[in-house]
Amino acid sequence: MEKILNISSYRKIKVPGKLIILTSVFLVFAVIYCLLSLVNHCLYITGALDLGMFNHAIYSFSHLKMNYFTLDVWGNEINYFGDHFSPITILLSPFYYIFGSYSLLIIQVIFILLGGFGIYKYASLSHSRTYIPVLLTIQFFSIWWIYSALAFDFHNNVIAAMFVPWLFYFYEKANKKSFLLFFVLILISKENMALWMGFILIGLIVKRLMAEKGKIQVKELLKFEIPLIVISFLYFILIVGIVMPLIRHGQGSDQLGRYALLGSTMPEIFSKLFQNPKYVFSILFESPLKDGVGFGIKSELHFLILVSGGFALLYRPYYLVMLIPIYAQKLLTGDFFYWGINGQYSIEFVPILSLCLSDFLATRKSTKTAYGITIVTIISTLYFTFSSIEKNSGLWYDKTNSAFYSKIHYRSPLNISEINNTLTTLPDDAIISVSSVLSPHLAFRDKIYLFPVIKDATYIVLLTSNGGTYPLNETDFLKKVDELLKDDKYEVKYRKNDLLILKRKN
Repeated sequence: MEKILNISSYRKIKVPGKLIILTSVFLVFAVIYCLLSLVNHCLYITGALDLGMFNHAIYSFSHLKMNYFTLDVWGNEINYFGDHFSPITILLSPFYYIFGSYSLLIIQVIFILLGGFGIYKYASLSHSRTYIPVLLTIQFFSIWWIYSALAFDFHNNVIAAMFVPWLFYFYEKANKKSFLLFFVLILISKENMALWMGFILIGLIVKRLMAEKGKIQVKELLKFEIPLIVISFLYFILIVGIVMPLIRHGQGSDQLGRYALLGSTMPEIFSKLFQNPKYVFSILFESPLKDGVGFGIKSELHFLILVSGGFALLYRPYYLVMLIPIYAQKLLTGDFFYWGINGQYSIEFVPILSLCLSDFLATRKSTKTAYGITIVTIISTLYFTFSSIEKNSGLWYDKTNSAFYSKIHYRSPLNISEINNTLTTLPDDAIISVSSVLSPHLAFRDKIYLFPVIKDATYIVLLTSNGGTYPLNETDFLKKVDELLKDDKYEVKYRKNDLLILKRKN
C-alpha cells in the first residue's frame, strides 16, 4: 500500500510558534467542550437515555458483571449487548473509579480532542510547513455536530467517529498494524459502525484508483482492503441481524424498526432500495409523513453540511461514497427525530468533512488560495454553528443545553448543592426508581429503573418540578406522584428543594 496523497508544492514557510498556537487552540476548545458537557451534567440536564444507561453499564463492567439495561422505558431488563453492541464500553469502564458519574463525559471530550489531533496529523501530510493543519483543526473543532453531541449526553458513535482521522492517517502512512487497531476499535464501538467501515474502505479504494489513475492491481487490494470490506459487512449482518435479536429476545429497541418505510427485515429493506430507487431518492430530501411534520428538517441538514466544508465533497466524491450509510441511517427512517441536525446522529459527518477539505486544499496550487478557502470555511462553519445553537428546526431543541457562552447555560432553578447532599444519603446497594435526569448520578448500583417503572425498587427518587417528566407527560406524572403519596406502602423520607424521596415500608 503506497502513500497516495497528492502533495502540493507549497512554498516552504518557517512557522515559529506553531506548537504554541496549536496548544492554545486545543486548550480553548477543551474548556468550551467541558463547559458545554460537564455543566449540563452538574445541573441535572443529562438523562437516563443515554448517559444513565451507559453509567449503569460501566458500573457493572467495572465490577466484572454482565450489565442488564434496566432503565428501559417499558421496564424490560435487557442484556446490554442486545440494546447496544458496543464492547468498547468494557474498556472504558475502569474510569468509573476515577471520575465517577462524569467519567464518560470526560472521556468523550478527550476523544474529540484526540480526533482533532488526528485531523492535524493527517493535514500535515499534505500541508507541511504551513498553518493549514492548524486552521483545519480549528474548522474541525467548530463544526456544529460536536456541540450538538456534547449537549446530549454520551454516545459511543462519537468515540468511533473520532478514531476515523487516525484511520486515514495510518492508511496514508501505510502503517497496516496501526490501521487495523483503529479499524477494530471502530468496529467494537457500536454495531452500525461496521457498515460505515465497509463504505469508508470502498471510498479509500476509489481514492487510490483516482490517485494512481487506475493502475492499481486487484490482487493488491485482495491482500488488505477487500478482505476488510468483507469482514465489515459480515460483522454488521451477523451482529445486527442475528446476535442482537437473539440476545434481546424481542424486547427493547428494534433498530431495523426505524426503517419500516422500506421493510421490516434486512432483506426487505435492501430489496426496496433497489426496486424503488425513485422513492428512496425522494425521501433523502423530503418528509414522507403526510401530516407535514418534519418539513424542512432534511434540507437544513444538507445546507449545514454544505456550509461546514461539505462543498469539498463535490470535488472529492469518494468521500460521498463513505457517507452513503450515514445519509441512509438518518434520512431513510420514518422518525423525523433522526433527520435533523441535533443530537449525536450526525457526528460521523464531522471527520469526513474536515478530511475531505484537507484533500481538496492539497490540489490548490496557490498557497494564498488554500489559505483563503480555509479561512472562509472556518468563518462559515463558526457562523452557522452559532446560528444552530441559537435556533434550529428541532422540535424539542433547547439552546440552554448548548449555549455555553450564555448565562442561561449556567443557571438552574434547582438547589443543586442540597440535592447533591441529599442524594448521597441513599444506600449504595438500594434498588431505586428515579426521574430521568437523576439516573446518571445514581446509576452506580445493580438495579435502577426509570420512573414510572417501580417493580422491586426500595426507593423512589423524583424531581417533582424543574426536572422534566419523561417518559410521562406532566399530567400523568403528577397523577402518579399523587397516587404514591397516598399509598400506604410508601413513606416520605424527604420532600423539599423539588426533590421527593419515598421509601417502601417493610
